[in-house]
Amino acid sequence: MSLELDTDQKIVVDGYNVIFADDALRKIARGDIERSRRKLVSMVAAYLREKDLRVTLVFDGRGGMTDAEAVIPGKLQVVYSARYQSADELIVSMIAGSPNPRSHIVVTSDRAHIRPAVAEIGCAVIESKEFLARLRGGPVKAPVSEDGEKPRGGSDDMDYWLERFRRGS
Repeated sequence: MSLELDTDQKIVVDGYNVIFADDALRKIARGDIERSRRKLVSMVAAYLREKDLRVTLVFDGRGGMTDAEAVIPGKLQVVYSARYQSADELIVSMIAGSPNPRSHIVVTSDRAHIRPAVAEIGCAVIESKEFLARLRGGPVKAPVSEDGEKPRGGSDDMDYWLERFRRGS
């Protein structure tokens, strides 16, 4: 089963990659992986309350078919990969199947599979730690595409990139 992104989707997050990039979330995950997922979902939901952004958190599956749930309809969706598909494969498939891959930002620190695959199709990538800093209100570096493209005008904010993608420039 192939899951497609909404045409206006903007941020796709490698959920476990973000969890294991954070000391506190990683500590929770060692004892209760479900609790660490819920904690990440609540962090993203809290961040989105004041933002006009769309986020999809992608996790390795629960053992069945691809499963998705709208946590905040139109803003936050949680997706689980199918039994024989990794979250990495699902993320790449979702981006590749998008009508406009360049309109998405993928959050991952995975340099072996996800980053090169989505960069090859024109998608920007932001590191997991940078995304976590953004969730916590800290400074972040702008995502950089594989061609080295950076934002103009000195803005290093992820919101700037999202606005830039909305304009299609």
